[in-house]
Amino acid sequence: MKGYKGFNDKLQCSPNGKPFQYEVGKTYTHQGTISLCNQGLHFVEHPLGAWSYYKPLDGSRFALVEADGVSDETRDDTKRVAQSLTIKAEVKIPALLKAAVEFVFSKVKSSPTKSATTGDSAHSATTGYYAHSATTGNSAHSATTGDSAHSATTGDSAHSATTGYSAHSATTGNSAHSATTGYSAHSATTGDSAHSATTGNSAHSAVAGKECIAASLGFEGQAKGIKGNWLVLAEWKDGKIKSMGIAIVDGKKINADTFYALKGGKFVEATND
Repeated sequence: MKGYKGFNDKLQCSPNGKPFQYEVGKTYTHQGTISLCNQGLHFVEHPLGAWSYYKPLDGSRFALVEADGVSDETRDDTKRVAQSLTIKAEVKIPALLKAAVEFVFSKVKSSPTKSATTGDSAHSATTGYYAHSATTGNSAHSATTGDSAHSATTGDSAHSATTGYSAHSATTGNSAHSATTGYSAHSATTGDSAHSATTGNSAHSAVAGKECIAASLGFEGQAKGIKGNWLVLAEWKDGKIKSMGIAIVDGKKINADTFYALKGGKFVEATND
């Protein structure tokens, strides 16, 4: 099973408080029984789920992994436990956001017209312009590929993603991540531990739940959150990322419910100019 795992800056994890060293390209096997959150080698299926354990700051690193002997146990944040884990490749944050969108699309089947579902685990997806997609059940993902085709979910662990221009994505459930890759395609979440991410130019990212991260890595991207949330922004020059900034919404240096941009390597309140 394909998944993702977070580490500290030394590519270590600390189960039971004891640092364990990993290396890219190596396979690790747990001897004995496995139990989610107790024993075994842990990872997450949704790329953004890794942020709930290792926030993208202080040098945290992330990797694509291949898991074998995976138990049937799971959590709302897609955390899993395996008998064996291979560290396939290190993944930088922009690639992690792209993988987040791909993850949602891998879970749904597309339709060329508008689509909506109400049951748990009842996914919805569309491929046409202005063809919106929405779900209300838990673990019911929603995705669109057309321009101006919005995607929304209200259930817990119900992820949402879009790839078209001006195709917005939103979720209201806990651990329900939202991601977009198109220009001016905004992303927003209101549930706890529900991360929001955008990679398109002029695309805003917003979070309103507890323990959330809002990331906007496109040109002229903006991000906002409530107190205690983290913001991740990129600054571009000559078509390349010049710098990245990470800050906590503390109500002092970074105000709550206020969009920020990265200018000169510093967080500044965004304007509509």
